[in-house]
Amino acid sequence: MRKNLALFIFILCLMSSGCGFLVDPTTQAQNLIRNGEFEKAIGILEKEYKNKPESVPLKSILARAYTHYGFALCQDESKLPRVKYPMAKEQLSMALALNPYLKEAKEMYDMIEKIQTSFKTNKLDQ
Repeated sequence: MRKNLALFIFILCLMSSGCGFLVDPTTQAQNLIRNGEFEKAIGILEKEYKNKPESVPLKSILARAYTHYGFALCQDESKLPRVKYPMAKEQLSMALALNPYLKEAKEMYDMIEKIQTSFKTNKLDQ
């Protein structure tokens, strides 16, 4: 009976987020990205990248996390353009610093620049 209970608790722990120590940080971060928890994912990935700056896969995942976060910020209707666009540009800039060949990140960055220029030119309250 005790063995069954211990096994049940162990399996339950594996299935819950409380046992994150059993999942490597990169996988944990990728799961957070899929769930839209970009800030948490980026925090984990930045820490890992700091410890392993030579890791190309880690660098790629971190650049992708910045890109996804930048895109999500652009689409966030709860934030005003004057708030979300600078935040998105910062994320996209960080992605491009890690990988300057991210075409979608570069295109979105350029689009935000055009939007911001248009706001300034037309003296619109962002």
